[in-house]
Amino acid sequence: MKKTTIALALMSVFSTAAIANDSDNNWIFRAGAAHVSPNDDSGTILGGGVGVDSSTGLGVSLTYMFDKNWGFEVLGALPFSHDINGTGILAGVPIGETKHLPPTFSMIYQWGNETKWHVGAGLNYTVFFDEKTSATLNGVLGADAELELDSSMGAAVKFGFDTPMTKEWNFTGNIYYMQIDTTADVLIDNAVAASVDVDIDPWVVMLGISTNF
Repeated sequence: MKKTTIALALMSVFSTAAIANDSDNNWIFRAGAAHVSPNDDSGTILGGGVGVDSSTGLGVSLTYMFDKNWGFEVLGALPFSHDINGTGILAGVPIGETKHLPPTFSMIYQWGNETKWHVGAGLNYTVFFDEKTSATLNGVLGADAELELDSSMGAAVKFGFDTPMTKEWNFTGNIYYMQIDTTADVLIDNAVAASVDVDIDPWVVMLGISTNF
């Protein structure tokens, strides 16, 4: 939870700076429904693999434009919840669940007149928390196990647009691809009973509204 607090603190500092420096309308605020669709792969655990289900939640971003073309964006969200299920010979077996926060920091290049288009590249830092094993997995192991997922840092790229709806508000669409790799440990009595590397590498699609201020 310490890492989660750090991530939230970064968003808070960024938001406070926005309020204090909004005189030139250089800031862009975006919010909308964000759908996380993992493009996952994993190593072998208990003779099979693991997969991560999709999740939808609230995504927000704040961008500061240095000039008409270049800017810096921070992407945040409310926590996403994901079910973790077995694959291969474990297909259909619920492994557990987790929540995560995916703060992402990107340099942005923007162009266009009425509709503004932009591309970006940067870093994603993902923090996992509230991990839980399923009753099914505990039954297979014959014990109440714990699940731990390592935090991840990786590259991120994006494409997006803002098209006017009114004088103040725009319709916004954003697509991200994030490199999220973690190691999942199953612990029994605080000892690692099984471990597997998981590449989540999701596509994230966010649709919503934006405004400049």
